[in-house]
Amino acid sequence: MWGPPILFTSLVSLATSSIGAELSPFHTSIFSADVSVALSVRSVTASRSREYDYDVTIGLTERLSNGRTIFIDHGNHDARVKCLPGKVFVGGKEYLPLPSQATLDWKEDLVESLCTRPVS
Repeated sequence: MWGPPILFTSLVSLATSSIGAELSPFHTSIFSADVSVALSVRSVTASRSREYDYDVTIGLTERLSNGRTIFIDHGNHDARVKCLPGKVFVGGKEYLPLPSQATLDWKEDLVESLCTRPVS
């Protein structure tokens, strides 16, 4: 289910993005007709743990349906990602991928965003 890690140059460009730049979300949840929360990768480095491929910091942005940002969480939400087999370590707990794509959640979307080769 999980592909090989993306190219190193893609990671370098993501990690060196300008600080004020808008990052593309890897997951968006809609909580009401008017409010959505988007998660994006703020930073990514090679993991300090041998059990994982990447250490990432996740950002959270809450928006109204008209696109207006109403909240940006400036906290550092750290996670670790392993591509094969796909797994995420966050909040002191390890999460493995679910067998069905019908139940994808933010952790699986994070693994996919970091571990799937871009297609041209």
